[in-house]
Amino acid sequence: MKKRLASCLLAATLASGVVAAAPTPPHRSVYKPTLVVQWKDRLHVANERLRHGEWKEGRNISDAVLREMRDRIVSGEASGDMLAVPLLFRAIGEAGLNDAEAAAWDFGTAQSLYPDYERVDLKAYGAAGALLDRFRYQNGEPPDPTGLPPTDGTTERQVKPPRKVRGNSPEYPLAKAEACVQHAVLVSTIINEQGRTESPGLPAAADPVLALAALDAVRTWRFEPARVDGKPVAVTFLLTVNFKVRQCY
Repeated sequence: MKKRLASCLLAATLASGVVAAAPTPPHRSVYKPTLVVQWKDRLHVANERLRHGEWKEGRNISDAVLREMRDRIVSGEASGDMLAVPLLFRAIGEAGLNDAEAAAWDFGTAQSLYPDYERVDLKAYGAAGALLDRFRYQNGEPPDPTGLPPTDGTTERQVKPPRKVRGNSPEYPLAKAEACVQHAVLVSTIINEQGRTESPGLPAAADPVLALAALDAVRTWRFEPARVDGKPVAVTFLLTVNFKVRQCY
């Protein structure tokens, strides 16, 4: 109950009028169905590397495929499912390299895009899979570290919301910019006691490609953490990012 109360009292909702700069592509980037076969083959190789404990190689292949997907997928019902695969494999590679923070973020994003990954069997990846088990979501909800410090119930709390101090702006996915796809996307995260973002999430109706672009930026953000009675606490953070392409006005 205290965890939910903290989320309600301290949820930081920021409506950002960020206008993401659209890149000028050297060539037209078009999503083609034949790319799916190429991506599938490369991810199969990445999975084999990961199963053999070749963490860096598996992570790097997955990362390269994910970058291509972000720039070439315009839309489609299965786009979130597709993006979730390289994210999961990248998370496994990061876990194998003992980068728990990056692994938790990518695994959380993968589960947000494809909820069935909440139940994915990771035993084949040994200790890397066991590490990721700590960051499983349940019914779309991440492990919730938020909570109010104890009180005797007679003192009025002094609540100070989090304040952003630095971080990257979202990059507009190339194919989206060329198609003049522009609208708002809502993403969520938790700002922990150290002012770092964790536990990414997004609504089911969110555009997966734009949501991933927004989350990629949010993971770089650092905050002065929220405080209750002077003590830093973890809080839920909601962000609305407006993606607009200048040449499409």
